[in-house]
Order: sequence, then structure tokens, then C-alpha cells
Amino acid sequence: MNQKKLISKLKKATSASQKKDHITTIKLCRDILYKSPVNIPAHQLLITNLIALKRHDEVEDILKKVILLMTEPKSYAFEHLLGCNYISQENYTAALLVLEPLFNKSGESKFLLDIALAYFRLGDYESARVIYLKLIELEPNNHQAKFNLYPILLHFKDYKNAWGCFHSRLGLDIIKDKVHWFAPPWSGETLRGKNIIIHPEQGMGDNLAYSGCFAEAIADAKSTHIICDNRLKGLYQASFPTALIYSSEDVKQTKKIDAELDVQILGGSLAALYRLNDESFINESSLNVPQFLQQEKSSRLSDKKLKVGISWFHGRINDGNKHSMYLEELLPLLQIENIEWVNLQFGDWQPEVKKVESKYGIKITHFEDCCASGDFEHYGALIASLDLVIAASNAALMFATRLGIKAWMFLSAPKAILQQGNFEDIDKRHKERRFYRVDGESWGGVVDQMCDEIKLL
Repeated sequence: MNQKKLISKLKKATSASQKKDHITTIKLCRDILYKSPVNIPAHQLLITNLIALKRHDEVEDILKKVILLMTEPKSYAFEHLLGCNYISQENYTAALLVLEPLFNKSGESKFLLDIALAYFRLGDYESARVIYLKLIELEPNNHQAKFNLYPILLHFKDYKNAWGCFHSRLGLDIIKDKVHWFAPPWSGETLRGKNIIIHPEQGMGDNLAYSGCFAEAIADAKSTHIICDNRLKGLYQASFPTALIYSSEDVKQTKKIDAELDVQILGGSLAALYRLNDESFINESSLNVPQFLQQEKSSRLSDKKLKVGISWFHGRINDGNKHSMYLEELLPLLQIENIEWVNLQFGDWQPEVKKVESKYGIKITHFEDCCASGDFEHYGALIASLDLVIAASNAALMFATRLGIKAWMFLSAPKAILQQGNFEDIDKRHKERRFYRVDGESWGGVVDQMCDEIKLL
């Protein structure tokens, strides 16, 4: 294959990769590498697309061969990819064995981001904190490092610095490209006496969680304008009657708000003003749904002893990630008598429910007119009618806590963190009851614990 054909095929592979046609990209790259074994761009494209398909074992084999082929400093990029591939496989110890020597011999600060991430995922928060701080000292404008550092600082209850790092997310392309500015951005000042506009966060769960600060902001400001997902508009109007509520869909169309505004702040950044100690988390106000709506939803539920909402995965698709369960794993809980199970799940839940209902004869109640994909005033009224919500870390869980409904959350954590034994103290910030498993272990122990506790309700 001559040079001109190689360049042409590489362009085709690049185009296919941009279109996320991973199979075509991999085939083209393998053709190139058969003729040109040390073609760096082809190797990089091949590895990137194999990682996208989670073919990590193939990636590892290729990277090890490529590293032997390359001479310093060209191999650094591929050694870095090898370390990142181990992180993708959740093999954080192996990642550190690659990345730490790489930093030591190269001195390049860019490797510190992944080294700190590996320590964080291992549960060594102190080492992760030290490395992130070192990276930020070297690169003061590294917004990703600051964003990654903020949950670690929250863990150590360093609230002021945690929220400062969280606010730095405005420097990330994924955030700043989605924010339309209607007023000067907030830069740490008080909101007292000002005309403010609150911009939404990225996910529905985050929007619900950070709405806990709205009442305090409204009390401080002269006037408050809130932009939100259209599904939240009715709920917010009922909960914050003195604020002006706009749907993000309407605002995208007009690109303007007819009001005199002094400052614009993202909903999550309000925490930097109003969530600076444990008590401020505990005492936040709740969202409200109209009483008549709640009564209407309650009338449609059965007369069983408990009405329990369930939402077992995070996101649109249940891909078995460590923050989610498969519905069948909840079977011991679902088989307990005298409980009506109510579906609160968002996304592609139908195959799992159909399987559980047909295979085990378990009924999961679902109301299409007040579901997670519809108006949250009605969805909230349904949640407010329940005795308990059991969920992953998702919008259903956040919504239940914001409505003051008893909520249980199941989640994974590194073994090292759980062994520290300080979760009871940390969890005082949260309204939900938390059930932990060790990363990588079965959910069986968590489900058994929930079974024992639900029988006491």
C-alpha cells in the first residue's frame, strides 16, 4: 500500500470514527497497520474505537506491543492509554503501576489527573486530594482537576473549598457550551437585594437536589427568575410561587428574558452560599405538590400495607453499571407480601418489568400519566403518595428526598472507604437511608438488609 493510499484510508478511518462507526474504523485501521505497523494515528484510532466497544483485553494486548515498537518519548502516549484502559477496566492498581512511573520519568503534569482518579476510585481519598492539589498548583486553570476534587473535599467536609472547586465546572466545555448568559455570571458575591436568574444544571437529579437552595436564594434576592426543564415548570411554580419560572425550551427559542437582571448563577453554585455546614443540609426546605393531585394519585393505589416506589437503574438504559441493579436482583424484596410496588423508573424499563411479571407473577404498578418521562408535578404527586422509595442514585431518589418521603438508596463504594467506618457521620448530610456494597461484589447483602428492614415498617 503506497503512501497516498495509506493517507486516504486513514482519512476514511478518521471519518468513520467521528461518526462512531467503530467496526468500520477498526477494520480500516487493521488494514493500515498490516502494511504500516508503526503508524501512530492508525494505532490511536484503533485503540480509541476498541475502548468505545469495551474490548479492553484487545486494547491491552495492542498497547503492550505498540509500546515495545515505539522509542521514547513517542511511547508516552500509548503508555498513558494503557493506564487509562486499566482505569476503564476498574483495575486501578494496575493503572497506577503504569501511570506513576510514567509521571516520574516524564514529569508531565497531564498524567496526574488519571493518577488521582485511580486513587479516588480505590478509596484512597487523601492521596487523591494531595495529587489533585499538586496538579492545580502546577496548572491553576485546570478546571477538570478542580471539578474532580470537589467530591473529595465534600467527603472531608471542607465545604467552602469544595463548592469553589465545583463552581469551576463553568470552565469545562461540556458545561459552558450549554449555558446562555442573560446576566453577568455570579462570582462569589451575596445575592441580597439583587435581581437574579438561576440557570439549570445538567441532569434531572441534580436539578432536583440543588433546588433545595432555591428558597434561601429567593428570600435573599430582590426578584428571582428560574429556568428549568419543562417537566419541572408546574412543580416549581407550586413550590416557589414568588419566583418567575421559565421552561428551558421556551428560553432556547427566544434567547432573552424580559427582566432587569443583576446576576446569573447555576443552581448548583447556590450551595457555595447556603450549604457550608452539616446543619444547612439537614434543614433545607422541601418541594410541594398540590394536595388535590396527591389525593388523586393516592386513590388509585391499592389498600396494601405499604406502597413502595422502585427505580433500579441510573440513566436511560440499564447497562449493569456499578450504580445500578437489574430488577431481578430485587426479587427477594419484591416477593414480600402486602406491598404494592410502584414503577418510578425512567428509560428503557419495559423488558425487565415484563420478565419479572411473567416469570415470577409479581405485579409492578405503572401509571403512564404520572411517570418519570412526563410532567413532574404529576410524577411528584405519585411519589408523595408512597410510604417509601427504593432507588439508585437517580432523579426518583432525589425527588423523594425533596418531597420529604422516606427513601432508601443502594450504592457501591470502594472497600477502603467502607472500612474507614465514618459513613454514619457523613450520611447526616443526606435525607435518604443508604445501603452500601463493596465495589464489584454482589447486591445480595444489600437486598437482604433491605428485606429485613422493610418488614419492620
